[in-house]
Amino acid sequence: MLKYILFWVVFRILGRLPLGALYTIADAAAFAGYRLCPGVRANVWDNLGHVMPDAPKSKVRTAAKQVFRNVGYYYADLAHMPHMDLQDFLHNRIILHGVREVLLPLLESGQGVVMLSAHYGTAELAMQAMIPLRQKMAAVTEHVKPPALSRLLNEVRSSKGHEFYPVGVGGAKRIIHALRNGQAVALMGDRDIEGPRMRLPFFGQETWMPTGPIEVGLRTGCPIYPSFSARRGRFGLECWMEEPLHVERTDDFQADVRALELQYIARLERRLRDEPGQWAVFERLWDAPEATPATEREKQKATA
Repeated sequence: MLKYILFWVVFRILGRLPLGALYTIADAAAFAGYRLCPGVRANVWDNLGHVMPDAPKSKVRTAAKQVFRNVGYYYADLAHMPHMDLQDFLHNRIILHGVREVLLPLLESGQGVVMLSAHYGTAELAMQAMIPLRQKMAAVTEHVKPPALSRLLNEVRSSKGHEFYPVGVGGAKRIIHALRNGQAVALMGDRDIEGPRMRLPFFGQETWMPTGPIEVGLRTGCPIYPSFSARRGRFGLECWMEEPLHVERTDDFQADVRALELQYIARLERRLRDEPGQWAVFERLWDAPEATPATEREKQKATA
């Protein structure tokens, strides 16, 4: 309940502050979080160690601090979202690549589109540019506890007109319905939260990756466009709608899913190598490596 009260205060009271003031609060929270949350810090270091294995520790630490800052800015943006001036956002704060040229003509023709993104930059903020372009989108979100907090978060996310559904069977049905009605849906492909998954190589080491977004695209016949955003300065955002994923369909559905997943992972890896500090993920993505027999013996010696 304390967590819910904290977020309620942030969204209902602090969210009325100017965005610059919210970012200043987020800077302070990120500074404190990086130093006071060693478990989360270790998770971020581990993730970035896979992304930039040859980088000196100082560069990994710098990128990790950027991750903490960008997570803080994400919540600042979310708190401010109900009070955003969307016309100002579209014309002065965001740069779009491929949206007007590709996405809008597809939607105007009645074609549903899967926009397969990641926790890179801030996809939920980027989505808001679609409202002044007269296009409403749908997305699914992770369950958080208590349930009242999930409802509060989705209420804030939906405040400008987009639809956000909790991940699960009900959310999947609504996403499929939106695609069949010619809408764009935003789905995340970089974290295994709930639903179908597959072990796949990601930066050279296998880990669990969600396959739900790819499966939705294949089952509905809707094109799947990898789409990414990145922060530019304090207030700006740059977004890309890349070339669609493609596979020659076979009788082996899982093989088709795997082929498309590998294409998506290659696109995501390129983005992460270019700007690792944009990856706003606090959870550890890779399993701990299996211990070698020698390592096990060392552990047993230490325990003794």
